[in-house]
Amino acid sequence: MASLTPLSKGLIAVAIVGAMASAVWHLGLKEWLATRNAPPAAASTPVVPEPQAPTPIVEPTPPPVADTKAPAPAATSTSVNHAELGRKLLASGDYAQARSHLEQAVQGGDGSAACLLGEMTLKGQGGITASQDKAASLFQLAQSRGNICFASN
Repeated sequence: MASLTPLSKGLIAVAIVGAMASAVWHLGLKEWLATRNAPPAAASTPVVPEPQAPTPIVEPTPPPVADTKAPAPAATSTSVNHAELGRKLLASGDYAQARSHLEQAVQGGDGSAACLLGEMTLKGQGGITASQDKAASLFQLAQSRGNICFASN
């Protein structure tokens, strides 16, 4: 049979002492200290507060919130059309034409087009030099416009 080392015996002892202290605290020591430190009971004659005029209730006005971030431009119908055409061209493998339409859609405020253009930049498709930094900035632009990008392999 295995024997316990002095270190393991010490750790077991610390665990047992901690458990016992916790049990004592929760079973009565906490309440005993609370009653012991409580202020003495009030005198037998009750103290009646003086009547005061009611104070009017004034609703606090919230402080003005400063908008530190400019709102993202809303995608126009032409940018949506460019984005859709860019997606179709990208799916068909015409990367150069897809790039042109996706760039116009991004300039028009389309966040999902920024995701696709960022992925093309990451892979170096459509005549774009592959760049992780430029792709990251396009992904951040898409995020600022409410889109989260997932680059595929």
